[in-house]
Amino acid sequence: MAGNDSPGRFDKAALAEAVAGEVVGRRQEIEDLVAALAAGRDLLLEGPPGTSKSTLLRAVARASSVPFILVEGNADLTPARLIGYHNPAGVLDHGFHRDDFIPGPLPEAMQRGALLYVEEFNRVPDDTLNTLLSPLAERSLAIPRFGLVRATPEFRLIAAMNPFDNVGTLRVSQSICDRLCRLPIGYQSEAEERAIVRLRTGSQNDWLVQSAVSLARATRTHYEVRMGASVRGAIDLALVAERLEALRGVDLSAADGEAREVVLDAALVALPGRLLLAETAERTPEAIVRELWERLFYPSPQPVEAEQVLQEIEKATAAPGDAAQPEHRHRGPVVMPLQPAADQFAYAKPGKPTEPPRVYRPDEIALLTAERGGRQPRNARDIVRDHPAARSVLTEEGRFDPEAFRDLYQADEQAALSLLGDLWPNAPEEHLRELTRRLALRIVIKLARRNPTTNPGKGKLRSVRYHFNSDDLDLDRTLEELAGKPYPEYEDFWVRERIRARRTYVLVLDVSGSMRGAKLMHAALAAASLARNIRNDDYAVALFWRDAAVLKGATQEKPLPRLLDEILSVHARGLTNLRLGLEVGLRELDRTASLEKIGLIFTDGMHNLGEDPLPIAARYPRLHVIGTSLEDSRVRACQDLAARGRGKCVFINELADIPAAVSYCMAN
Repeated sequence: MAGNDSPGRFDKAALAEAVAGEVVGRRQEIEDLVAALAAGRDLLLEGPPGTSKSTLLRAVARASSVPFILVEGNADLTPARLIGYHNPAGVLDHGFHRDDFIPGPLPEAMQRGALLYVEEFNRVPDDTLNTLLSPLAERSLAIPRFGLVRATPEFRLIAAMNPFDNVGTLRVSQSICDRLCRLPIGYQSEAEERAIVRLRTGSQNDWLVQSAVSLARATRTHYEVRMGASVRGAIDLALVAERLEALRGVDLSAADGEAREVVLDAALVALPGRLLLAETAERTPEAIVRELWERLFYPSPQPVEAEQVLQEIEKATAAPGDAAQPEHRHRGPVVMPLQPAADQFAYAKPGKPTEPPRVYRPDEIALLTAERGGRQPRNARDIVRDHPAARSVLTEEGRFDPEAFRDLYQADEQAALSLLGDLWPNAPEEHLRELTRRLALRIVIKLARRNPTTNPGKGKLRSVRYHFNSDDLDLDRTLEELAGKPYPEYEDFWVRERIRARRTYVLVLDVSGSMRGAKLMHAALAAASLARNIRNDDYAVALFWRDAAVLKGATQEKPLPRLLDEILSVHARGLTNLRLGLEVGLRELDRTASLEKIGLIFTDGMHNLGEDPLPIAARYPRLHVIGTSLEDSRVRACQDLAARGRGKCVFINELADIPAAVSYCMAN
């Protein structure tokens, strides 16, 4: 593998000590960073905001006298903005000349031997990241009509990204990751964060510094917060509090009731905007900050059963590679080659409905979830008794045991989810229904986040006529247009913009009797996975059994927790009218004006009521099928649907396969 093995100016023995003199703590990270740079390696720094990534790099640049060039990663960073461009005025005057080229940050850093720091690396589109392949591997860059740029020995590329943010982010390809060393950077210890706050604020009030750091750190472990405040939040809290102290004439050093109120007001200014709430959060960031403030200054015994269970389940549903990850016999989604579609559906001949089916509208879902299909509420002990592997989950007093549930989840995920699937809709105790609801949502949403999204961002770069939107001039196309025109107009100029047709997806979920228990959790996870992949597109969600229901119209706004609530609350029931489900999904697609319309159906292939669904599948512009059963006849039925719908067909083995299966179907 080609690379830069020359240490250059990073070979100074005192470099690590010089950097350590500018940064609080981080001794191991400093040594790892300096060692990687001295070895000629490029780096990916991965960690949440406010963990001193850019501070470390600027300190390295200063201590080694290496230029530092910053590039802000975003969806508008095109290859031309990273590489550079030829001066349009010069090209129009005398054609392409090497001297007219204006270098971008990449060739500039290569020629100057600089540290090129790319922030928000996972927000940069694939076509832009691909321009880094040659500089990373060969230390060279070929620029059309300019020539070959070779990097000096001191050139390094350092990328940074926040793995917890999934808004506007994209998956970084393996070809890029394989060319980078990775250095994870987490939050520092409490003592180090206090030292940072003292350094950045100049505060001499130890009580205020301790309070600010404690509040900021508490936001990172709250069960309704996905990503809490960094040390920057504590810094701002302390600064605002000291200004309020002067305005109100309050003595913060007294640490009395008035001082605590000042800290609360400062916290409500400094912290809420930094909190990234979990999808299952039901309160505002301000309410969470106030709760944490009360815990810090006015601690009192509080019921913590639900929070404790949710924290325990975090360990049981840890991301792959974490220490707490249970060992699954995970094989991934199964993709089987499609066979030519049959003339009739491959499953047994279905019966005919005895009465016209009903289709519930989104505003009628409350009626649907209130129906119990003739079943009566059961005692929690009776429900648990139906799950022999889960009997230890309830204590002798009838309380939910979080340790026992975690152990059950790690030992037998399917049994744990089946138990949740029964307790969630059937337990008569309100507190138990609420607890299992939150557990189910937490598991579903956490599993949906495990798989990288497939969202293509703003689309591919295409040449379009200039309409006062872009400054990325397509010189070749413009020169062709201007040939022979002495007086060019605005529309004669061509620019490169990201163009992507808006899409509408409809997810059709089977909630018939064969989908009871854990399988209803599977359907909810499919919906969460679809929603996570959606950015600027629209999506609808429909359910079907003997009847059908539209939970969300394509243009309707509905919070994901509420959508999942409704899916889990419908009580799997009755026969399976697959044709009706496809008809309802197609109807939702027809309501939109999108250029691209795509259907996804989540089913076990069972069809025992209604007419043949294949003619409806053929009417979809594209229909993908996610199968939940590997029985031969049902596999064939799912393949027939996908073949008629000109789509993909993938089968899942277990719950963890579903996000990858949805992403596979949505990928271009």
